Amino acid sequence: MRVLILLALLSTISLFAKEITPYRYVTASEAVSDFIKVEDTLIIGTEEGIIDIYDLKSDKVIDQVMLPKVKDLWGDYMRPIIYSVDYFEGKILFISRLFSGIRELYLYEDKVLTKLIDESKKFTLKEAKFIDADTAIIGMMSNELMLFDLKNKKIIYKKQLNQASLSDIALSEDRKYIFTADESPLLYKIEIKSGNIVEKYRKGNKRDIFSIDYKNGLLMSGGKDKRAVIYKTPLQYKMAKAGFFIYSVALSPDGKKAAFVKNEQGEISIISTSSMKEHFLLKGHKQTII
Repeated sequence: MRVLILLALLSTISLFAKEITPYRYVTASEAVSDFIKVEDTLIIGTEEGIIDIYDLKSDKVIDQVMLPKVKDLWGDYMRPIIYSVDYFEGKILFISRLFSGIRELYLYEDKVLTKLIDESKKFTLKEAKFIDADTAIIGMMSNELMLFDLKNKKIIYKKQLNQASLSDIALSEDRKYIFTADESPLLYKIEIKSGNIVEKYRKGNKRDIFSIDYKNGLLMSGGKDKRAVIYKTPLQYKMAKAGFFIYSVALSPDGKKAAFVKNEQGEISIISTSSMKEHFLLKGHKQTII
């Protein structure tokens, strides 16, 4: 089944028009597993081992990465799931999950695909983010954080955070800090260079956290307790409530607006981070947003 990425043009909507429906649909090659928007380009990872590089101006796919097919548990040949995608200065970094459950790390640059970590390492990679052109920070399902030298295919460090399973990671804009969430109410702020935990956030959420984001000094989290929490510091936070588990949250680049999945219908609430008041409700998703 194909999954659609919905785009909402908030800047042209009246503040009095609370409900917003998509003005445009982007259809990926297969079911969408992850995506990132960089200016007018969408890099879309799919569950069928294909990455679509989509130009929003021309409204078409301008490049495509296709992993080779491998034998699954039933003896059929299929492409591995793309689990995480990131982009930096023309390079695409992504994680694929083999049918054994083991994950591999790839780099795509100048139309050349390079495998950086293969299944022999038996790593349960979850998310990978560029720190610079030659370095990435990788979160693992085991809640280990790994700083990785892309150029030399070498682990710089690997640190265990706790025993809970990792849920999500988010970078600061200067790429000096990473924030992590796991299947607990606890959030970490970690200095990437050293791997040291510099702050812990534990006041806002009461159960497992599924999704986080960080923009302009604000940290946002959402999870099983149906709370969308926005932290200014570990002790200063505001909260909004949803009607269902919050599987996905996001902050605008300036941190003035926040978004979270509000209910089982996949509607997205857009709120002000200063007042926590809802301004828009985005409608139109066909499935639960994760």
